[in-house]
Amino acid sequence: MTLFAHQIATRAVRGSVSVVVFRDPADGSERHAVAYTSHGARWLSDRRFDDPSHADAAADVLGEFLTGRSVR
Repeated sequence: MTLFAHQIATRAVRGSVSVVVFRDPADGSERHAVAYTSHGARWLSDRRFDDPSHADAAADVLGEFLTGRSVR
C-alpha cells in the first residue's frame, strides 16, 4: 500500500497532517490546502493549490518541518 505524503507525516508527528479540498459553489472548481491538527491545536494554510499533487508536496514539507527530518 502506498501512502500519500500527508499520511506519512501524520504517522511521523502523531498529529494529523491533511490535504483539505475547497469547492467553489459557483462553478464547482476545487482548490486544495494543507492543514495540521494535534492535541487541540489547529492550523490551516492560507496557501491554496489548484493541483492536488502540489498540496500533497506541501504536506510532505510540513511533515519534515514538524519532525526535523524527512518523512519518506
